[in-house]
Amino acid sequence: MAHDSGEWMSAQARVERARGLFQSGKLEEAASEMRRALATEPDRGDWHHNLAVTLDAMGRHGEALASYERAIELVPNHVHALLGAAQNALRAGHADRCVRLCERAVKVDSQLEPAYSLRILALGMLARYEDAEGVYFLAQQYLKEMPLCLAEMANVLAQQGKFDRAIWCYREAISQNPKVASVKTRLGVVLLRAGQTETAHQVLMQSLREQPGDSATLFALARALEGLGRISEAEEKYRRIVELEPANPAAHIRLGDIALRAGRLDEARAAYSLVITLGVRDVPVRLRLVEALTRLNLHQEAGRHLEELFGKSTPTANVQGVEDPTVALGAAGAALECGRPAVAIRILSAAVVHQATDERLWKKLVRAHYEAGDRLGARRASRRALALNRGCAQTLHNIALDAILHGELRRAWAAVRRGIKAHPTDHGLRRIRIRILLVLCRQIWGSCMKRLCTATTRGLRVMRLTQEQRRAG
Repeated sequence: MAHDSGEWMSAQARVERARGLFQSGKLEEAASEMRRALATEPDRGDWHHNLAVTLDAMGRHGEALASYERAIELVPNHVHALLGAAQNALRAGHADRCVRLCERAVKVDSQLEPAYSLRILALGMLARYEDAEGVYFLAQQYLKEMPLCLAEMANVLAQQGKFDRAIWCYREAISQNPKVASVKTRLGVVLLRAGQTETAHQVLMQSLREQPGDSATLFALARALEGLGRISEAEEKYRRIVELEPANPAAHIRLGDIALRAGRLDEARAAYSLVITLGVRDVPVRLRLVEALTRLNLHQEAGRHLEELFGKSTPTANVQGVEDPTVALGAAGAALECGRPAVAIRILSAAVVHQATDERLWKKLVRAHYEAGDRLGARRASRRALALNRGCAQTLHNIALDAILHGELRRAWAAVRRGIKAHPTDHGLRRIRIRILLVLCRQIWGSCMKRLCTATTRGLRVMRLTQEQRRAG
């Protein structure tokens, strides 16, 4: 684009001024000056790149991506623009585009380590683990030291549960460059996942000394302290995170969990309620709040949360968050305690879809159906429970009680005999057997008395008739 010398010098001066403003931290003014310069010279790819870098620093990543892409259109081999666009494409969730941009960048500069490491990260996000490892080995051919690639490869290996190899990669990255951001923290997290809690604690302590106040490191250290049984120290770290980041939901959840386990129910209730206020709607968090409310005997409030989570508006097949049997059993138990057996049935019916062979779920479902007055549903659930464990004392106990209540003594007796055969010392079943025998005794006694009364009545009638006949004769 042709411009007179004065206009060009004015645009160049604005760019220089923008650089000075950027270095002074005046990002908004720097971006404004760059835009004014580009209004005069819109085909300068390097200036579009400078604007993109400024926008990135301001956190306006969407606008930055557009500027990087414009820079690439004008200067296709602008390696830093390619790298910046790749980073922002990944932030926007476009991992495939990130991979393609990184491939273009390394064709321009085969020793550009960030392009390899970013590509490994993107492939890991796409679950293309073999391709990520291929890029890692490709980088080894061009780079003598590659701490960024080692760190990202460690992340990919950790995703796959290959903790030993991930730990080696993290340690190698640290040995090549101890200042690579957050690598020691990530090493500590993987050591925790691998069960090496004491080593993780040591690594995380060192990481915290190097970057005091880092919330991610504090959180990982607190988890390590929990694993070592040092709960009060862990709680102190979580509280420190909350001081630094009052809206950190993960720290509030952990504080709530510690309070719940310690029986500090009001404190747990406050922590979980705050997490929900912060916008976290995870089912496990709300169920822990329900547990705290139930233990506080606030059944109405607990029931309201359960109805919101598992109410009739959601089809049973779509009930989420109860795939874990322990979670489902806890939620169903709370629902029963709150007097909502129908909610318990919905929870357990959804859970058995995922864990059809878990006997505990079927046993609890039997009880829920009985409490809801649904005998047909209880019988179906009982059959499934007994198919998994033919001598299940609890299920047979429930069947026998229901049969007694409805006068089906033969069915009750059969269930008790079957249960006592499997569990000869079960006191509950023995008590039910005595109860059945007492009911039978009452029935036999009543029958005998009825027959005796009938015979006595007939005898009296015969005597009366005989006396009348004698008088008439």
